[in-house]
Amino acid sequence: MGHDHHDHGHEKTNPHAIPEPDQDLPLRIRSIDFIKHNPNLYHVSIFDLGKDYQLLGGHAWLASTLFGAAFGNWYFSTKARLNPVSFYANIALSFSRLFLGAAIGGWVGYIRFGDRQRIHNAWVSERLRRRYPESKNLDVKDLWRFKGIKASQHYYKWT
Repeated sequence: MGHDHHDHGHEKTNPHAIPEPDQDLPLRIRSIDFIKHNPNLYHVSIFDLGKDYQLLGGHAWLASTLFGAAFGNWYFSTKARLNPVSFYANIALSFSRLFLGAAIGGWVGYIRFGDRQRIHNAWVSERLRRRYPESKNLDVKDLWRFKGIKASQHYYKWT
């Protein structure tokens, strides 16, 4: 399996699995045992801002975040007219409402538009890659053949 040669060509596969291209596999939530066969396929780097933005929900998430910030700012400004405060308190309160509104708007946008399935797969992949560094060398192709099959690499022995 991949670069891991401990099976000596005797890999167990599932002949009844439905074929899927490898690039479509990360789009749906997968079990931990399935991700173990090739965690690199599901991995998303935290520093890849483009992918992170798409996982959060893309433009819809950004619009929701900005709407939440605008609503928080509007809410504070209508309240501040009736209750005047000092200059520094006004700045601190307006920024706190702005950030609170953006946080709530971003959370709502993520719940509504975010790709939680791919984030789950990426999280499991990251945990596997950290716990079993040898798994970074796996490069299994046609991964669909291993649906329902327990990973047989020696470093997964105790899981």
